[in-house]
Amino acid sequence: MQVVWIIVAVIIVIAIIAAIVAAANRWQSVKSEGGSRAERIDRLQAYLKSFGIKSKIASGVANTVQLKVLKKDIEQAKKLVEKFDEEF
Repeated sequence: MQVVWIIVAVIIVIAIIAAIVAAANRWQSVKSEGGSRAERIDRLQAYLKSFGIKSKIASGVANTVQLKVLKKDIEQAKKLVEKFDEEF
């Protein structure tokens, strides 16, 4: 009986690890800013949200901030980022 519980525990741990890896791969970075320009990411996130694009802000390397969107929205988000950069 103990062996069955160990097998179940291992399967649950593997499922959790697979879910974490899958969730991490759902997001792709579309814009990165650092230093004094980091507040632009907040405005860009609001801009994308107004078009129905889900996004999240993540810490990058060396005090940078990254804006990430879902993989399915990456093409539309890139176009909107270009439009945002032209307007603002």
